[in-house]
Amino acid sequence: MNILLHICCSNCALYPVKILKSEGHDFHGFWFNPNIHPVEEYSLRLDSLMKLKKNWDINISSIEEYEPEEYFNLFEITNPPSPERCKSCYRLRLEKTAGHAQRNGFDAFTTTLLISPYQDFNGIKLIGEELADKYNIAFYLNDFRPYFRDAMALSRELGLYRQKYCGCIFSKEEKKSNKNRAKVKSI
Repeated sequence: MNILLHICCSNCALYPVKILKSEGHDFHGFWFNPNIHPVEEYSLRLDSLMKLKKNWDINISSIEEYEPEEYFNLFEITNPPSPERCKSCYRLRLEKTAGHAQRNGFDAFTTTLLISPYQDFNGIKLIGEELADKYNIAFYLNDFRPYFRDAMALSRELGLYRQKYCGCIFSKEEKKSNKNRAKVKSI
């Protein structure tokens, strides 16, 4: 099967790439992540992915222009609550992936988001299936989560950039406030 693989970061790409190769699929990586903020973080993640692309000889196309407005335009309020915000973000990125896959003759699309235990697997699955119907293209569903810890260990070994938060400014602030709460509790 010829699959378009949405890639959120190099770390999360490691095992989906290994698995797709081991299953004999042809695949092409696709970088589209307007949610990542700030631009310095976006650049670190994209540079890390380009390092992986070179080292593992992976075909990847990208929408490299940093255009976070596409992400921020999803929300009418300044700090949207997490579950709704994340589902909107999944939909934005997967819709762009499904459309690109359909226009470019792929058999299916999928995402590296399916490896993270911090993401809503069932939410991603439902959105992927809905977009598969909308674009008349298969959504390749594989639960990569059992490989998450191995992927993080391998990313350390390969010297890839390892981010500290999901990607959006809201998740960065949530991470910071959770750390502050933990410090207060420990005092």
